[in-house]
Amino acid sequence: MLNKEQEEILKLLRKFWKKYPNQRFGQLLENYLFFQGQRGDKTSNMLFFQEDKETLDILRYLGNKK
Repeated sequence: MLNKEQEEILKLLRKFWKKYPNQRFGQLLENYLFFQGQRGDKTSNMLFFQEDKETLDILRYLGNKK
């Protein structure tokens, strides 16, 4: 069962993806959620170690940008 934080991540991710429907899911994740200004192997590390709270904070921030 998903917790409230995970449910909100899914809700915000859906909303965010609608803004960029031409991006594939992997592109969306790498370009906006896990890169933190880095590419290559460091991106993969970010994907693995990033906490849900940080992902949620990023999605909230992106959702508030015009």
